[in-house]
Amino acid sequence: MNISHLNIGIMHSLIGKNDGVSIVIDQTVHAMVNDMGIELGNIFFLAAHTSPRFNAETNDIFWHKNDLHKEIIRNFSNVMPAEFDRLIHEKAVYAKDIITNFVKKHSIDLLIAHNTSHPFNFITAVGLGYYIEELRDKGVIWPKVMVWWHDSYFEREQFKDPNPIIKKYLKYLPGTEVDGIAFINKSQPQLAKKLFKTLNYPKVEKFFANRTIVVPNTSSIDWDWKNKDWNGDDLVAPDLDNYNETFLRDIGLICEIENRGFALEDTVLLLQHTRIVPRKKIEVALDFAFRLEKRYKKDGLNKCIVLIISGHSGDEQVQYKANLNKFYINKCAKNPKANVVMIFGENRILSHRDIIVDKKYYNFYEVPAIMASLGGLGTYFSEVEGFGNNLIEMVSFGLPVVINKYDIYRSDIESLGFQFPAIENEVLTDKLVEEGYKLLTDYKIRNQNTLHNLKVLNRKLDHKIIAEKLKPLIMKMFTRILNLE
Repeated sequence: MNISHLNIGIMHSLIGKNDGVSIVIDQTVHAMVNDMGIELGNIFFLAAHTSPRFNAETNDIFWHKNDLHKEIIRNFSNVMPAEFDRLIHEKAVYAKDIITNFVKKHSIDLLIAHNTSHPFNFITAVGLGYYIEELRDKGVIWPKVMVWWHDSYFEREQFKDPNPIIKKYLKYLPGTEVDGIAFINKSQPQLAKKLFKTLNYPKVEKFFANRTIVVPNTSSIDWDWKNKDWNGDDLVAPDLDNYNETFLRDIGLICEIENRGFALEDTVLLLQHTRIVPRKKIEVALDFAFRLEKRYKKDGLNKCIVLIISGHSGDEQVQYKANLNKFYINKCAKNPKANVVMIFGENRILSHRDIIVDKKYYNFYEVPAIMASLGGLGTYFSEVEGFGNNLIEMVSFGLPVVINKYDIYRSDIESLGFQFPAIENEVLTDKLVEEGYKLLTDYKIRNQNTLHNLKVLNRKLDHKIIAEKLKPLIMKMFTRILNLE
């Protein structure tokens, strides 16, 4: 079968933004166009919000932070009024109608829905479930529907006790009528298999053997790393381009350090390249910053340590940003002589470069390259991750990273051979601080660590992996019937 002529529809709340799912969507589109022979004009997008792009349609019903979704998340385990059931149903029917029109308008052959196993996309998932049910009840097997399983309600503690109204609709998150599933880590298929069994799906083993794949997060390396001199004593990193030269000034960092009497050459940059949500454990990165400052002082070096947080807040538990500020203030009070600064960059960082009313906005994707060019260090002390998109993004730009070994890192990433100074269970150690210090102060050690990780990334997590796994699945979805026997 020649899949290059298929019309592909891609659905999510956000497309082309700086969240992890948007990044995977763009990686997938890249693989389809460059490695699978599918024309960009054959790919269509349906979302609440998208970056500027062709073939994109938007509707607020898919926005994961609209009023209804906020209520669903807030009351997931609480008693809901009876009319809430009716409201969920009505909005899901509306979402179904939008999906129906989208598929008809663009003659979609394959519809790929991202993260419809997650309550944050509850109405989208239920609407899609209604749509598939309606088709299958009529005996219609086109379009094929595939879900990209990034996260799910039973992988998160906060969703372990759904109320009766929510339970009624969970059979659609993501539902058993789908034709294929792509997971992002090795533990998810077993979890999903248990779910399918509870829903009395009759072909569990056949489906999971033939219609599911695990696609790790991947990354390209978008700078000329192979032609650098890695054996010298000078820092090896991407060049800082003209546009990004003003980044530190525009996020307020230069003003902060100068008010403390420091110049940039006396400043150590740490990058927390994630969203501002509790499971990222950004308070551990702050603890690391304070301990690192003491390590510099031990060698008689008076440095200002700056932790830059590049991602946005408000997605999960909005109070977390305020809690981080309180945590930072308390740390400063306990360490009055410490020079540690925390900078939130979200007000000047978008999913793309832009200039709006004389303000420059910077591309989230490029921030690790900026930090690497200035000799910085990444922090990634997450408690829970679906895979580690932002981790490998930092690696791709030659930024060394100190990490916490979260569960999926141990099961899916550690064996690949990366070299990261690491801790367990988010507990900082003197050894980690020392290893981070060496990466910041000894460019010979830093360069060899960076080169090693780039080689592993290029060999093990290149974008071509997506096509290698996705193409056979699509072929099976269109050419093979799953029989019960």
